[in-house]
Amino acid sequence: MSIKNKFDELNRTASVYFKREEGRLGLLEILPGITLITILLGGSLGIVLLYSFLDPAPVSAESTFTLQHYREFFETGFYLSVLLDSFIIAVITTAAALALGYPAAYYLTIMDSKWKSLYLLLMILPFWINVVVRTYAWRLILGSNGLINYLLVDITGVINSPLDLLYSKSAIAIGLVHVFLPFMVIPIYISLNNVDRSGIEAAKNLGANKLVAFSEITFPQSLPGVAAGVLLVFVMSFGAFVTPSLLGGQQNIMIGNIIGQMFNELQSWGLGGAISVIFIALVVTIVYLFNRQIGLDELYGSGGDA
Repeated sequence: MSIKNKFDELNRTASVYFKREEGRLGLLEILPGITLITILLGGSLGIVLLYSFLDPAPVSAESTFTLQHYREFFETGFYLSVLLDSFIIAVITTAAALALGYPAAYYLTIMDSKWKSLYLLLMILPFWINVVVRTYAWRLILGSNGLINYLLVDITGVINSPLDLLYSKSAIAIGLVHVFLPFMVIPIYISLNNVDRSGIEAAKNLGANKLVAFSEITFPQSLPGVAAGVLLVFVMSFGAFVTPSLLGGQQNIMIGNIIGQMFNELQSWGLGGAISVIFIALVVTIVYLFNRQIGLDELYGSGGDA
């Protein structure tokens, strides 16, 4: 057997082996990352879960197992009210981000301009600016002496006294939309950019107008990006901490601020752990129900096939 034939046979054998072991080799590649995430994230969540059942927490010789922290959460209307407010603000933020983000992503996809690269750069530019800086900018805009009240009171004279725009739920929602809008735009833009243009042209050749072609072809193929953006924005805004602290004040806080106060200011680690566990369980449940209703597996499967 010649050297060339031996080489070809070796190549075929190696190809068969790697094809047979593809799943196992892929698992080995991601195993270090999975291990690191499990240790760091799983370990920290395990500690929080443990603290939620201890009184006092952290662990000490006097610590005993208890459900008192969970009873206190459900028996105290204040915590449930804050959790409900956080959910409503997250829903409003997600809906507003989708309403603003989809047209922006669609325009970026269809535009044919030498400035497209610049627009894409501007779209990801907020990631380079600290969230505290961006949120403080809204304090300068919404404050009693801010830009909006300056225009309404001093410049135009439409009103006589400044509006109370800052330290409100509306201010929190506005700030969250500004902070998380790129997380909605980018996934939708990626999905729209992968839409099969030949299908759109075929629909137009068969007599479909732009609206019909969009609703029947473009929008369904962009749903994976919409679903990803909705999940990202909702989960992050539901647990937001910095923006509510700076724009909501003491009277309009979210569940993330309550958890932070429990651990940092009040040193009530047991109750803070219980609230954290309840919040995580609620988020996981919402994501699960979202998956059941939308069908993310089938959605991403169809998106990949397209």
